[in-house]
Amino acid sequence: MAEDPLNQQAFAQDVEAAAAAGGPEGFAGAGPGHPDFKMPSAEEIWKLVESMDGISDAERDELRESIFNPKPPSPEDFMRQYGQPGHSSREYMIFFVMLALILLVFALFGYKLYKSLTEKELKKQEKLKTKQQKKSKKSN
Repeated sequence: MAEDPLNQQAFAQDVEAAAAAGGPEGFAGAGPGHPDFKMPSAEEIWKLVESMDGISDAERDELRESIFNPKPPSPEDFMRQYGQPGHSSREYMIFFVMLALILLVFALFGYKLYKSLTEKELKKQEKLKTKQQKKSKKSN
């Protein structure tokens, strides 16, 4: 697009038209944060929807209903829009079983390591005892 002069010219014309429509400050000065901003009425929005091309009659009817008779959002709507999908109890069960298996494997390795270390310690003590007994027999 950078090397396309037609697109650049069309973009420049669009920017000029937007600035002219929004007054000297353009759209930036008349946005929702501006004190002179006026929210469009339902009729103005409906006129814009009617002028849109490519919308089916069913979509227009749905938009008309939502513009003129808005319904308060339900908790389901809120969860559908913002919430994460819920997890079933089966998924939680699988998660806890896997967690239990991992903990069991760690416990098994820990137990084997403990048992091995205590056996080595006992063998060391027995060896030391036998050495001391041999020394005491030699000194007698």
